[in-house]
Amino acid sequence: MRPHVICHMTSSIDGRALVSLWHPTDAVPTGLWDSARARIQTDAAIMGRVTALEYTQGNAPYPATDETVERIDFLPEPGQGRYQVVIAPRGSPAWGRCDIDGDRIIVAVTESTSDSYLAGLRSEGIYYLFAGEDDIDLPLVLDKLGDLGVRRLYLDGGPTTSGRFLHAGLIDEVSLLLLPALDGYTGAPTIFEYEGERDKPPFPVIGIELTSCEVLDGGVVWLRYSITNETER
Repeated sequence: MRPHVICHMTSSIDGRALVSLWHPTDAVPTGLWDSARARIQTDAAIMGRVTALEYTQGNAPYPATDETVERIDFLPEPGQGRYQVVIAPRGSPAWGRCDIDGDRIIVAVTESTSDSYLAGLRSEGIYYLFAGEDDIDLPLVLDKLGDLGVRRLYLDGGPTTSGRFLHAGLIDEVSLLLLPALDGYTGAPTIFEYEGERDKPPFPVIGIELTSCEVLDGGVVWLRYSITNETER
């Protein structure tokens, strides 16, 4: 059974996602993200490669290897705790760790991922799963996480990763922290980014319902919406 996917986003009032470009620069109250995230009860979080760089910054790639790594999932037994899942079809720098804040790391890779990257993950005790030959099959990732016992998933990707989940019809809920800030310029990413011809394939979202609205400290508004996708009909 696929987990319930909650996409948690932070936005300026003009819909921009890059906090470093917001005005005023002190618009984000201290501890806002951590306190909101703690209230969203999930079994795992998932992020894209760019977000993952925050945890591997400055690390070199894994060394080359002559080993041929069998393309079989390297995963824990079901029900072994919380996980931080990373979408990294072409790898990323060496992690230098096997957990994030105590949550074990699982990397979603493809059959074409290099042997050196897979061997490097195993050497650090990092789990991985295969989902596709060259591109990540997001429904397959969710199916495999469901088999691990993940029932509620926190989507913590950047705009591109969130956009891919949105257009795949895989987001069940949007949790949006709307901050009293403005970007005010063109060019910055919005909270969902997706490159593709409009409505080809058809946009999957057919219903959006506001489930809660809460005013937080600092003028932040926390909006939560349930999403109905065409695939659910």
